[in-house]
Amino acid sequence: MSEWFRHVLVAGAGPGNPRNDTASIVSLRDGRLLLVWHKYGDSPGGGSDFGLCRIYAKTSGDGGMTWGEERMLVDVWPGDHNVQAPGLSRLPSGDLLLHCLRGHYGASSSSMCLFRSSDEGETWQESGFIWERSAGQWMQGGANHMNLLSNGRLLLPFHFGNGHQGSQHNTVCCFLSDDEGRSWRRASSTIDLPMRGAMEASVAELKPGSGKLLMSLRTQLGAVFLSRSDNWGETWTLPQTSGVPAPESCTCLRRIPGTDALALFYNASEYDPGRHHYGLRTPLSAALSRDGGATWRKIGDIGAGPYEYMNLNCMMTEAGDALLTYSKVADPQLLANDAKQPFQRHGLDLYLTVIKREWFDG
Repeated sequence: MSEWFRHVLVAGAGPGNPRNDTASIVSLRDGRLLLVWHKYGDSPGGGSDFGLCRIYAKTSGDGGMTWGEERMLVDVWPGDHNVQAPGLSRLPSGDLLLHCLRGHYGASSSSMCLFRSSDEGETWQESGFIWERSAGQWMQGGANHMNLLSNGRLLLPFHFGNGHQGSQHNTVCCFLSDDEGRSWRRASSTIDLPMRGAMEASVAELKPGSGKLLMSLRTQLGAVFLSRSDNWGETWTLPQTSGVPAPESCTCLRRIPGTDALALFYNASEYDPGRHHYGLRTPLSAALSRDGGATWRKIGDIGAGPYEYMNLNCMMTEAGDALLTYSKVADPQLLANDAKQPFQRHGLDLYLTVIKREWFDG
């Protein structure tokens, strides 16, 4: 398998830095890669979802094999408990767009912030909000991706609910922009499922110019569920099971460039309602569909225990290679013993795996 994969540690946890995750990559005009992620620091919340974290960046000049020095891009504001889940997009105009979520103290509330760069990420200017001071928990979670569709539309899936993040019922919807992110509106339909609901949506465009989209969803129902849109994300179908077994964990759906094939990255573990998150987040696996998501074939595993893998994102290169980012934590106690405890919220490292196109082909 090593001939197809190159595993790279991008940011390792350590003293004063319990967790690194939720990354996004964009290609720069000079051939370098720009990567952003959120980095946790010391705080009462530690490495929990409500701990203190900020947005950092690194660049690579060798296709992701090595990464330069880190620099902070976005700091917390007064009243924030963190700023998290950054995503990078290349706009049709050539500018870069960065979106990230501010979590606010004292309320179940968030704001989705935008920053714009006209100099390849050297400097960033505040560019407004997609939403501001939500009434309830609104977020993308680990699926921090903005879709640029072939008609120029920007599509941002998110999930929302009321109450505490860990116990609320979640519903998915999309924000849409047809002017490079200067104005936004909510799509007309929402996506719901039983139990904890629909979460952490990931969207792929099936055929450029067709308006047909496919969405994969994190659920508590024992499988990856899929929803479809035939009108550029305006409305979505009732989600149906993909037939791909999975615990409650993040997925990442991408079309392989130049083909109609879809790659689904997910955790191919046994569904177990007795475990936290309804199963282990290991192994990290990929499945392939060549019929628009109607059927899926598991290709293989990218990583396995005693590690758990989460918060997936993927940039597909023009050649069809995958740059897959994820957080990885060693969790031998959970794998062996305690089914009720969640994965550890410290010692999470940010990794990149470069996957050669040939692996997807067979």
